[in-house]
Amino acid sequence: MNLRRRKPRPLSREDKTFRDDRLFVIATEDTYAPDRYFRIFHNPRIKVRVLTTKGGLSSPSHVLDRLDGFAKEYELTADDELWLMLDTDHWIEPSHIANFDHVCKEAVEKGFHLAHSNPCFEIWLLLHVEDLDPDDRFKTCEEVVRRLKEALGAYSKRTIPASCSPETAAIAVDRAERLDGGSNDRWPQRTGSHVYRVVKTLLRTKDTLSDS
Repeated sequence: MNLRRRKPRPLSREDKTFRDDRLFVIATEDTYAPDRYFRIFHNPRIKVRVLTTKGGLSSPSHVLDRLDGFAKEYELTADDELWLMLDTDHWIEPSHIANFDHVCKEAVEKGFHLAHSNPCFEIWLLLHVEDLDPDDRFKTCEEVVRRLKEALGAYSKRTIPASCSPETAAIAVDRAERLDGGSNDRWPQRTGSHVYRVVKTLLRTKDTLSDS
């Protein structure tokens, strides 16, 4: 029997902490881009913790293990949300899709949320500056990055574009929802991103806590 006590929620700040502060934990296969991106949602009442990949441990099972490990390490509340965020570009090929589906199913069974992108996270960034047509198809992340560079002039995973803000994120949410078409799929079956699901919750929580 494991008698180790869990750590307090990682909400320490210089300013006052309220009991109803919200914690969002996002585990990703990326090292830089999502971590940089979610910093735009700075709010003293909301803490976003991105669990990035280090040492090349980027497979879906490794990312899920990081998220599960965090959940077991800290004393979380019912209002805290844990999200698994993966790209599909390598994992929905015939040789990997069974494992990818298994990881998604296990995450849902553990009470985690899913926010995957097809083919990769950069499609979510592109939705901040372009409204994609449902017939648009990007087979590889390289194609998405190329389109993103054309729209922005330059792009680096280490520096989130200035076009990304809470205001443009709200626009991207609307665009991504239209592409998704109200599906309940565990990942986008065609070009699109379910990152809108966590961002929509973040924006709604930010407004709610700001009014309290």
